[in-house]
Amino acid sequence: MINSLMELSEKLVDERKKDPLLVALMERASQGQSPRFLLISPINRSGQDLQLFNMSQGDAFHATRVPGYALLPPDLAPTLFKGPASFNSKFPNKKGIIVTFDIDEPLELIGETLENITLHPDLQSLPILAFQVNYDNGSVKIIVHGKGRDYEYENRLIHKVRIPEELDDSLLVLLCSDSRIRPPFTGKGVPMAIQTLGGYIPQYSDNDDETAQLEKFFQRWLSPIKENRRILVVGHGNFEGEGSSCSAGTASLNPRTISNQSLRQAIEELEQAATPYEPMPPLSPEDRVKSLTKATRANLLTYPAIADAHSIAQLEIDELLMDTVTNNLFQFEEM
Repeated sequence: MINSLMELSEKLVDERKKDPLLVALMERASQGQSPRFLLISPINRSGQDLQLFNMSQGDAFHATRVPGYALLPPDLAPTLFKGPASFNSKFPNKKGIIVTFDIDEPLELIGETLENITLHPDLQSLPILAFQVNYDNGSVKIIVHGKGRDYEYENRLIHKVRIPEELDDSLLVLLCSDSRIRPPFTGKGVPMAIQTLGGYIPQYSDNDDETAQLEKFFQRWLSPIKENRRILVVGHGNFEGEGSSCSAGTASLNPRTISNQSLRQAIEELEQAATPYEPMPPLSPEDRVKSLTKATRANLLTYPAIADAHSIAQLEIDELLMDTVTNNLFQFEEM
């Protein structure tokens, strides 16, 4: 499967390079990122949401919600929500927060999620654009709420909606929140994705926090298993020499310069997680994201559902690298 993913990504890159508009977006991506939206998606809809709203490369920085559960308050979701939202605060052209819900998720879950978004100090000036979505037919309903809205952008987004490609729930990708990258197409559809700073997730804590929600998600995904599942941990950076490194990976080389306290804590955790996998200090952000993917893979195996499925060979965990600008995939030994 890994070889087919890389071949497909290379084919898609070749096609993108024939489209002048997409070439212009890649050239802009090589200079950095300035996303307009923070997009908070359920794990199973992360890649589909970009297609649903016809998002271009660089449009949306990503945070993640566990489907079927309300987004937790920032201090209980430091990796899935708090860190990405704090990182998003430094971008100059922010228009709002987009948060999506499956059509069958209850109103109580929606209300609690919206309330917890407003608790993040770096988001309080941004409108919340909330939608319930039927992903099978592409129908989208605006959620009316009193947490601060932008009617113009709500309607702009509604008019951009298109039916996303099918979900391939046999693959889960761990990927950075960076607005310039997106989960790779598998040939069967769009994989599920957990998008966080550097694609990192913490060790299972056995506390009532985001790791408990993740464990419940892993349990549902892996049991009962109808077919073998696969997790892909992806580190991204300037692997083709045309542009930009991972912003979170770059920041983790010197997190003490970050003034935003919640962001600094998130970036320091990346540094601390990666360091044991670095026999010498990293010479570049690309070196750092390579060690960070190894740390993330090790952390995955602390989740009981992941460890159990992996031990009986019903779950494979692989690591790949992605170029920030082209989104081309590589194996480590190719670098």
